[in-house]
Amino acid sequence: MEHFECLGYYHGETKLDALLAALDVNERPILPRGDTDTYLSNEAAGIELTFSDSASLSAPQRDYPAGALVLVNIRYYGMRLEEFSIYQGNLPYGLTFGLKKSELIALLGEPEWRNPEGLRLRWIRGHHRIHVTVSKSEGAIIVSLGLPL
Repeated sequence: MEHFECLGYYHGETKLDALLAALDVNERPILPRGDTDTYLSNEAAGIELTFSDSASLSAPQRDYPAGALVLVNIRYYGMRLEEFSIYQGNLPYGLTFGLKKSELIALLGEPEWRNPEGLRLRWIRGHHRIHVTVSKSEGAIIVSLGLPL
């Protein structure tokens, strides 16, 4: 199963619970009062998941129960960053850490968005987006897949 297949599922659904177990993420997401997003992670595995309150989604793909926390983003770290180790699993779409910008474009096509510095790139695939952060010297260092917000 590709991790991105769980984007749009809410905490408590069987498919998402199976993903969390496979990633050894054993906490429950708790939404702090007044916030719309909360995070779960396995720092040792180099992965972080973002859950959003279903009421905050601008274009929900389906109906959710009141108060549902929906998986909206999965981030994979390709370099040590704060408490995060380097993700060792397979990345989707043939991506690997270290790919240079030109290699990313050869693999995924022209990005539909890039920041002014050209260090953050985004592509649309199906119902989700691929974001890649590159460094000038190390290539792709963070890969994330998320729902359009």
